[in-house]
Amino acid sequence: MRERIAESLGRKYWIALAIVGLLVVGNQALVQPYLVQLTTDAPLINLAGRQRMLSQRLAKAALALARDPGETARPYLVEMQETLDLWSASQDRLLRDAAPASITRPSNAAARTALQELEPAFSRIRAGASRMIRAAARQPPELGEVRDGLAVILAHEEGYLGRMDRIVQLYEREASARVAELRRVGWTVTGLILAILAGIGAFILRPAAVLIRRQILELRQARDDLEDRVAERTRELEAAGERHRNLAEQVSHVARTTTIGEMASGLAHELNQPLGAIANYAEGCLVELAAPRPDLAEVRGALDRLLGTTFRAGQIIDRIRRFVTRHESKHQRFDLNQTVEEVREILRGETGQRGIAVQLELAPDLPWVWGDPIQIQQVLVNLARNGFDAIAAAQPTDPMLVMQTRPAESGDIEVAIIDNGEGIEPDNLKRVFEAYFSTRADGMGMGLAICRTLVEAHQGRIAVESTRGIGTTFHLTLPGASSDDAAASCLHRG
Repeated sequence: MRERIAESLGRKYWIALAIVGLLVVGNQALVQPYLVQLTTDAPLINLAGRQRMLSQRLAKAALALARDPGETARPYLVEMQETLDLWSASQDRLLRDAAPASITRPSNAAARTALQELEPAFSRIRAGASRMIRAAARQPPELGEVRDGLAVILAHEEGYLGRMDRIVQLYEREASARVAELRRVGWTVTGLILAILAGIGAFILRPAAVLIRRQILELRQARDDLEDRVAERTRELEAAGERHRNLAEQVSHVARTTTIGEMASGLAHELNQPLGAIANYAEGCLVELAAPRPDLAEVRGALDRLLGTTFRAGQIIDRIRRFVTRHESKHQRFDLNQTVEEVREILRGETGQRGIAVQLELAPDLPWVWGDPIQIQQVLVNLARNGFDAIAAAQPTDPMLVMQTRPAESGDIEVAIIDNGEGIEPDNLKRVFEAYFSTRADGMGMGLAICRTLVEAHQGRIAVESTRGIGTTFHLTLPGASSDDAAASCLHRG
């Protein structure tokens, strides 16, 4: 329906353009001829009016020449000759313009008739003036001829002036009639234009405006609907994001619990050492106190060592509890070097059992890192335990895992986990972070996938490079904490 309306309006637009074109052509055909005629009327009226002035000027010069035809009258003779030539040329032009074959002739037949009636008087005045000029130019001047010529001029001048006045009036009347006719044609064309414009407005512009208004309303409604859908989709995405974060936290918590379960024997071994020391110190204190004269200073020293060992055992348990306990992910500023050291402490029991040396190469004065330290610990523990498995498979003579921290060129902080294990096959390097992909027969393929998820949640990057038979290096890059992050953290805590 809308397409048909648009097509109909398109045809009407072309019709309107054709009508406007016709109006332009009509203006040229109706108005322009009148304007052209008016441009020729004004010079013709001026020419006729000048003829009266020239005839009077000729008569005055003739009178002056007749009073003194001698040498002193020479200027009047020259003036009379010049006036006669100009007057004759103007009269010839008037006759040409009034001729029926003339392009610029006036359409007034009465004016042409008056010019024809004027011709005898003009001819006699011109003949008399020529006669006077010839007689005055002789030496000595022929006074009789001069007076006879003057008599002819004066006898016909009044009739000439009267007829010329009538011709001028005829020309002016004709020009006035043409102006009136032009005014009528102009108003007619103007009325026609207004009527056509009103028709264009009623049958073209008004339907187009209605269509445009309807389309604007539809676009506005579509925009509102789109905004509602975007808002609804945003809420759905936010809810999905929240569910994803909860699920990721659950998976992360399960992974940490599983990791601790896999480390159980190592942790038991690490706890057995302080617990055994505590038992030995307590037994020694009891034995000493059973003596007749116990050495209290030695007992006090043993109790101090017992207390310190108890604190150490408590710290081990506290690290394990914080690592395993499920908590809401909360980003904050933390010291990455301290986190790496805590990871070594968490892994101490396992490294002791496996006989692997863990070396720390920590860059001093690192910027703070922005994120969840427990999740970063989880990533580092997973990467380190993958290194332990690779070292166990390779069984090098000097098993070692190196944990490095250093500032990156981009302003971020980089952690490298380096082992001298068996390495990764080149074909598997691109797949190690895929879910459910594992190079171990008993592996689930989730550890490195969880690591990548946690690192990307911190706007960080994780990569791996490996050489078969030499070792593997995992690179972990984390963004540094900015002042905006610190401010946001303060607001969140507040």
